[in-house]
Amino acid sequence: MTLADIDAFAQRMDEKQRPGFFDSPKRLESLITNLLTQRQLAAEAEKAGLDKDPSVQAQIRLASEDILGKARMDAMRGELKLPDFTKLAREEYLGHKEKYVKAGELDVKHILIATDKHSDEEAKALAEKVRAEALAHPDQFDALVEKYSEDPSKAQNHGLMTEANGKRYVAAFSSAASALKVPGEISPVVKTKFGYHVIELVKRTSDEPLKFEAVRDQITEQLRSTYVDKAVKQHVDELRNQHMDANADAVASLRDRYGSVPTPSEVEASAQDAPKPQP
Repeated sequence: MTLADIDAFAQRMDEKQRPGFFDSPKRLESLITNLLTQRQLAAEAEKAGLDKDPSVQAQIRLASEDILGKARMDAMRGELKLPDFTKLAREEYLGHKEKYVKAGELDVKHILIATDKHSDEEAKALAEKVRAEALAHPDQFDALVEKYSEDPSKAQNHGLMTEANGKRYVAAFSSAASALKVPGEISPVVKTKFGYHVIELVKRTSDEPLKFEAVRDQITEQLRSTYVDKAVKQHVDELRNQHMDANADAVASLRDRYGSVPTPSEVEASAQDAPKPQP
């Protein structure tokens, strides 16, 4: 087993995943052991003449074509003549400035009535009751959190959810939190997969527009990636759309060859097409 063998295995992985995978000594040991075992089994198969089996040869050919096809697409990506994306990046920035902002802070507190502790109807009714109390006594929201909330993390955070517009929150919760504008404002009852929430806005700051220099590299990389992917896809589509001569009967036979079960509509159609007995 050589470094070239390990490199070949690494090529199968996404480049961004490699550092994490190879950072574990235990994982490395397991990888080397598995590759060596696979090589020994392959050597035994060759000694037994299994590599001469037509079925095995066909599988080897398909695996080889798959690897070569991916290598060809990787080579295309490296061979493409790329345009200068600097001007295009600035045009993208100026035309879509709303995309390039640093999100403001959005902190909320919430009360959760969990649907794993109540029926859906009971949980919703209790959440509406809690919201009514919060609207009647907005200065008592913290006390309502302690009294009613069934969020398991309540003991640590006392209902506080920071960066509530972030991706780590389910969409319904994040959307309801983002709709609040003024600190102290209380949301309508919001349902998520966890149950029913009542949300109070604690803190909100405005989004901050980012300067072009701060996002230029990011935009350039996005444009480059899109350009390369489009060029490779176009070439693959050209190959895919070439005229193909196919044996219709052979293609149709594949369903029976691999045990396809006819659908009820196909059975009915077959019965209708069958010759009718003559009187």
